[in-house]
Amino acid sequence: MNRRSREVSDSQQGSLLLAAPTEPDDLWRKTVKVIHSVPRGHSLTVTQRKIANAWMKHAIENPRGRDGWWQMPIVRLRQETGFASTNTVHLKEAAKALMRIIFEFDVFAPSERKTDEWQAQVLFNGVAISGGYIRWQISENIYRELLRPEVYALINMSVMRRFKTAAALQLWEFCVRFEGIGVTRRLRWEELRDAVLDGAEKSSFADWKVLKKRALVPAIAEVNACSDHEIEMIEFRDGRRVAEVQFRVTPKKQGIKVPVEAERLVERIVRLGVPTAEAKRMASLYSVPRLHAALRYTELRQTDAEQAPLEVPAAYFRRALELGWGYTGDDSMPQSFGAAAPVAAATESADIVGAPDASDAAAAKRRELARAHYDKQPPTEKEALRERYNAQQRLPNLRVKARVSKMTEVAFMNWLARELWGDEVQDVLL
Repeated sequence: MNRRSREVSDSQQGSLLLAAPTEPDDLWRKTVKVIHSVPRGHSLTVTQRKIANAWMKHAIENPRGRDGWWQMPIVRLRQETGFASTNTVHLKEAAKALMRIIFEFDVFAPSERKTDEWQAQVLFNGVAISGGYIRWQISENIYRELLRPEVYALINMSVMRRFKTAAALQLWEFCVRFEGIGVTRRLRWEELRDAVLDGAEKSSFADWKVLKKRALVPAIAEVNACSDHEIEMIEFRDGRRVAEVQFRVTPKKQGIKVPVEAERLVERIVRLGVPTAEAKRMASLYSVPRLHAALRYTELRQTDAEQAPLEVPAAYFRRALELGWGYTGDDSMPQSFGAAAPVAAATESADIVGAPDASDAAAAKRRELARAHYDKQPPTEKEALRERYNAQQRLPNLRVKARVSKMTEVAFMNWLARELWGDEVQDVLL
């Protein structure tokens, strides 16, 4: 996904290596363990759901502070959620309500897995407001799942902001999860009411006809009007009564325009395990050379016999694409778009300054510690570190300049961590 960076002057670089992005990405991967979760206690309002999404997305894309809290300006939270009111009291109440709700996660997991993976936790276990900022903490177990979801739905924040009712937002997130399949799973209508619509006032919706008329029909209409999808409800009867329900999910944009020269790359991306719709979206957002570089980097990593096999090649490719691993910044056409280059080149790629560590979680912690060390240095030492890094960095687009990209920051911090601690065992650092 594209990340825009503010321009940083040389004088500003003395205190900051990287400027904060001016605008967050619209799309983010929301794990189904949260999508398929049921808040116990009382249902979430549409505002609370939007705040939860904004906090989770921010936590995925930004490191927490040294005190273990994430934070963002309240003004930005209003922008992320479409919460136009300046009533801070209302915002406080919505935030506190999120702390009081116990989430039962992954309620649709197969019964044979529930013994091992069932979870019930408070998702947000701390909230604070001060100095125009809102701060929050996330349950550590859930945070790990947010970072590396095995199965997820692509949530578009710009679409989320359009919804006015919680039922429509909940139904849309549930259906988007099955976009690549075209139809959702079949549910008993009581299961739809309790698990997808948060119970939807069981006493008021004890009858299918009432639930359909008062909750589902308006929610479907809102989804079809506000989102990029058309959903259609399919009823399955047991005799004369409706027993199960399913939704057909159709993107309004039947096909994302993929450049002709990227079509073969899309096929290779899909073979890594990326859904076809997402692969086409990538091809429409990124240049062909950048796609090719990320593919080559991932395929070389897959064939490297000296390293552990990739558990999730699709996730590795997404990260390579987002951070520009192997991309030199040259958008001229590569010579070949065929199979991956010989394995021998893998060693060369691995030697690039700032190449990703074997464990992304440990690498992120090392970067966080390296950033803390860097921030404490005087301006002259910071300048010396940047010059040393630039002298060793072979890729021009990864050198620290006035404009610093996210992938440059990652490469710089990886380099600094190795300078400080070498290849120390990750568990020691953690």
